[in-house]
Amino acid sequence: MKLLIIGGSGLLSGAVMDEALKHGIEVTVVNRGNRKNNYKEGVHFIKADYRNESLMRSQLKGSHFDAVIDFICFNKQQLEYSVNLLHRYADQYVFISTSCVYNTAIPGIKDEKAEKVLNGWDYSINKWECERLLEKKAKELGFNYTIIRPCITYDDSRIPYGIMPPYGYHWTLAARMLAEKPIIRWDGGTTRWNMMRVEDFAVGVVGILGNEKAYNEAFNVSGDNAYEWNDVLNVVAKEIGKEPIIVDIPSCDYQRLYPARAGEIVGRSLDSVVSNEKIKKMVPSFHQTISLEEGIRMTLNAYKMQNYQYGIDWNFDAVNDRIIRKYCKRNGIDAKNFNLHFIDYLGTATQEDRRTYWLEMNKETISVRILQIGQRCLSKIKQFLG
Repeated sequence: MKLLIIGGSGLLSGAVMDEALKHGIEVTVVNRGNRKNNYKEGVHFIKADYRNESLMRSQLKGSHFDAVIDFICFNKQQLEYSVNLLHRYADQYVFISTSCVYNTAIPGIKDEKAEKVLNGWDYSINKWECERLLEKKAKELGFNYTIIRPCITYDDSRIPYGIMPPYGYHWTLAARMLAEKPIIRWDGGTTRWNMMRVEDFAVGVVGILGNEKAYNEAFNVSGDNAYEWNDVLNVVAKEIGKEPIIVDIPSCDYQRLYPARAGEIVGRSLDSVVSNEKIKKMVPSFHQTISLEEGIRMTLNAYKMQNYQYGIDWNFDAVNDRIIRKYCKRNGIDAKNFNLHFIDYLGTATQEDRRTYWLEMNKETISVRILQIGQRCLSKIKQFLG
């Protein structure tokens, strides 16, 4: 079997690539080649800008694959480009959607036919629009597709807590706990989501490749168990030996205090529990083998072994401190022992890290606003002078 992967260096795509190789599948990966795992033995690598259509057509000319999986498609424009380009090169086009397409404002366990979509979260809306466009394009162009809807997945770079920095910076959560800084929890931390390690997820995806019974179908590829955000914090606390200090913020207030991620907070404040019965019937080998406790332990150990990967996200750290300070002040909560200041958690912080933290922490003060206005004016003057 021949598989084409668009992406290949991400959380999900890397795991699927590894699983495919275990099954003797011939794998070709297309991406820009910025990460070391592009060059795994046995993988044919095409280093290219996938959005460059003429380049991609020249690279794929004469090729044919049993399946293609697009891991970097997030809106209708990208979906249309992708299927127009790839449908002629593969028997099966696999679209990575999300379990977030369901309307989780409606209670209950969601199977593949459950009502869509959750308004207020662009990610949910965009992925559902992609799914609908995919069905339409498949009929117009005459190709077969399969839709995969992951739940919350995590690997060595991700701790599956709801609102976090980019992958590779997740030690920031553990560092805050160790330094006795508060962790923001919303709505009591009781929201429940299916969670699973990517190693288990990949088994379900590879199992549908080339399977004609999976053509033109959608599958929840999710863990067997749904966990609360509290469960994640408890596991991290147990592994690092430090109980978290919690600041509980209602999700409606959290959205106002963190407008850049308001839509995500909407989604993460509702239960998202899905059924995986359909994928289990299609792929009997698929099931959850890694518990939340073991999975998060693997993640934390990977951070320690890999020099904490990308380190601390100082902007995210400052955002949390600023939100906590503001919320506590508005609600008469004593925050003097919360350590809401810069802490060099790993002993490696640079002056630029300190500057990043300070600017974000104080972004609402008059002095920082004046400084930022001055920087923008200076930048425009430099551009004008050439």
